Amino acid sequence: MIRSFIKTFVLVVGFAIPGSICIAGAILPVGQAEYDFIYDRQLHEEARSLDYIDYQLGPYRIDTGDIWLGPFRSLCDVTGDSVNVFAFAAEDFRSIRKLRATSFGKLQAGVSGRPADRLFVYAGFILDEELAKDEHYTGKKWRGFAGDVEQAFVHYHTNHLEATFGRFASFWGPRNSLVLAPAQKLDGFGYSFRWGRLTASYRLARLDGLDPDEDDVEQFENRYFAAHRFDFHLARNLTVGLFETVVFGGPGRQIDLFYLNPLIFFHGTQLNEGLNDNTTVGFDFTYKPKAGCKLYGQLLIDDIQLDNKSQGDQEPDQLGIIAGCYIADFGPGFDVNVEYSRVNNWTFNQMHERNRYLYHHKPIGGALGNDYDIIDLKVLKWFGDGLKGSVNLGYYRQGEGTIEDLFDSPWAQIEGDYTEPFPTGVVERTFSVALGFSGFLTGFAFVDVEAGFNRVENWHHLEGADETLPFFGAYLSTFCFKTIGIN
Repeated sequence: MIRSFIKTFVLVVGFAIPGSICIAGAILPVGQAEYDFIYDRQLHEEARSLDYIDYQLGPYRIDTGDIWLGPFRSLCDVTGDSVNVFAFAAEDFRSIRKLRATSFGKLQAGVSGRPADRLFVYAGFILDEELAKDEHYTGKKWRGFAGDVEQAFVHYHTNHLEATFGRFASFWGPRNSLVLAPAQKLDGFGYSFRWGRLTASYRLARLDGLDPDEDDVEQFENRYFAAHRFDFHLARNLTVGLFETVVFGGPGRQIDLFYLNPLIFFHGTQLNEGLNDNTTVGFDFTYKPKAGCKLYGQLLIDDIQLDNKSQGDQEPDQLGIIAGCYIADFGPGFDVNVEYSRVNNWTFNQMHERNRYLYHHKPIGGALGNDYDIIDLKVLKWFGDGLKGSVNLGYYRQGEGTIEDLFDSPWAQIEGDYTEPFPTGVVERTFSVALGFSGFLTGFAFVDVEAGFNRVENWHHLEGADETLPFFGAYLSTFCFKTIGIN
């Protein structure tokens, strides 16, 4: 690992002198470790502030609120007659007892610029060893690397409107939102319109289709994702958001115009049109009883039974929840974050494979799948703005259900009441303890290290298979930027 990292370090440092990709009116991408640390720091600042900023809608514009940008702060005033060329090189090492240690390299390069006052462009190309070894990856490989455009988008903004077109990551609600989270970079567009204390948002994306050569379908089936959301700033310390999403598609199916309408009720429309698409609804909130304390939560409803008139009404409720509390400055330089999340079995699944809430076999939101719950406690110690240590405690229960299970409706195969335990089957239980350290060591190097152990009961859902599994992970990266005049 060390030899590989030294090679990539030399490659990038020789590329350019440190600079910045951030420019006035730009947005800070999300879904990359270096940027995500800045969003971690922003959680601290957000908990301390009482304002009307849409922290529940990401990515953030860098000129909105007081965003700490770390090594990306100093040169954020590039004008329209120049562009920024940037590069990242990283090594990701993971080791856990009884599993083979892995080490993956990652190289990224790209360009960003501001061709007009309200216009920002960003494009990053990536070579990734881990993606090349993913069993679901079907693209081209070069010398053990998978190549792709990780994010490439155009962002436009006015005082009231923000619109983004291209491939980009985003989140709605908490950053690990069950409905939309930054782990997925989706192709499409999204926008938000601010009208006083109300913000209306929309997101449309094309998902991976089902291929007859790889999936159990007779012909290629297109897949799409659409979502809309309304956020209400009821007070300086209380924000409530309502959202609805739909995953839809089929052989030869194109984007339906009614799903482009941000004011229409998706679920009612698909019922009236005689369609069988997969809709979810829900809400989330942020409440700050005082500066420095943030309470937050999210409820996502995939399907819920209100009647008891037929056997089909025995279908279990399919929903997910998040409930958390973040306390900033709990002690000198200390923050505390406790969070509980749960996703019931069958949630995000559907009778048609094309309508599952997945993109490249992974959830569109921040869920770990379904049929699980998890509680996490994190104690953070900030060493200035750019470094933090952490103590992490977690308890995780995972049932045997998955989003990709055959939707065989067992409640319809019996007579009378149907119940199933939560979680289902032989439950794998994991108690985790870890120490972590992450941040910017210099203006061009980033580190994220974690070590600890997992105490697992019923490992791999085998009754009585108990294991203690020490683990260690280290993500190391270096980066640089160069401003180039184009006139």
